[in-house]
Amino acid sequence: MMNTVEFHKTTTKELKAIQDRIRNLVPNWLEDGMYKEAVLRSIIKNFLPKNYDIASGYVVRQTIERGTHDVSPQIDIIIYDNNYPVLFHREELVVVTADSVRAIIEVKSSDKSESVTKTLKKSNAKGKFIFEGKHDKKLPLFNGIFYYNLDMKTNAQLKTYLFKDKLRESALEPTNKFIVDHIAYGENKFFKFWKGEITEETRNYLYETTELSFSFFISNLISYLQPETVAINNFLWFPIDKNFEERKIFWKF
Repeated sequence: MMNTVEFHKTTTKELKAIQDRIRNLVPNWLEDGMYKEAVLRSIIKNFLPKNYDIASGYVVRQTIERGTHDVSPQIDIIIYDNNYPVLFHREELVVVTADSVRAIIEVKSSDKSESVTKTLKKSNAKGKFIFEGKHDKKLPLFNGIFYYNLDMKTNAQLKTYLFKDKLRESALEPTNKFIVDHIAYGENKFFKFWKGEITEETRNYLYETTELSFSFFISNLISYLQPETVAINNFLWFPIDKNFEERKIFWKF
């Protein structure tokens, strides 16, 4: 029998190997945002169904005044349904309408350049902007933050953010359809906010893994886009049971 766990660990190893390769050539890797985004986009693209595309760019939404529009800040990674028309597309840059967007991801080397709290607030604001521009609000938006490396202060900052009730409102619809719900930080830690779950006992989890955080992040993304096939092939996308008590830390508000 083949080893599915080791297969998924190769995703982490590939991302870390590319990071180390660049670090040996470019001393300011922490500032080289464009490259680390491009690397992650290329990895994710290998897993995407063909009806989705991935790029960096902007999301626009119409206003009540004809001839004007609102535009989001730049988003590191946008995953959009390519069955929708695209306003602008050149190489790795796109401008799309809110209705086409299924997922957004903020990419960070670590939390040294910007606090976790600030990144969360910015990502939540981008998610809200997109969701409010959608005509059909039934489907939630995948809103993720991807840290290549874990700084020891990350856990404390994220925990403090939750304890200060910044996300308490997210238990109510429709807010919890667009806030940050997945965070990979380092290859061994993965945070998931279970959208739609409104009890304190089931809402927020920090999973401890071994070289599977990046893979969990991508598998959850694919599950958002194609939930039926991931559910049918659950053991292939999630090769370990991430619900084991020893693999999770529950954070109460």
